[in-house]
Amino acid sequence: MRPAAPVEQLRALDSRRFDTTNQQLMLTAIVGVLQDLGFTIEETQTSLGIVVGSRIAAGRVRAQVSLLPAGSQSVTVRATFQRMVPRPGAMLPVGERISDAEVYRGFFDKLSQSIFLTAHDI
Repeated sequence: MRPAAPVEQLRALDSRRFDTTNQQLMLTAIVGVLQDLGFTIEETQTSLGIVVGSRIAAGRVRAQVSLLPAGSQSVTVRATFQRMVPRPGAMLPVGERISDAEVYRGFFDKLSQSIFLTAHDI
């Protein structure tokens, strides 16, 4: 079994800061990117800045994205992706964190592009 990655490494992987306070723009972009990546949106809590979705790809993958204020002019987006693994005899699967940097890089690259295009009405 691999040792768990330090918290700082995980935060660097799963969090990005954006220079905007427009929560509606961010949530709309997050939903669009997740849908473009094949996720079905299961839940949104706009007042809390949370979006949850899942997709079936080599098993079930769950994504949760949250917005956190980061000062007066920016917001931090934190994304977590988990592979949902069935447990024998249990009703609910257990989530195993996906630690592949490419998954997070791909999500945040697409999110940055979406925010840029939306902000510039392109």
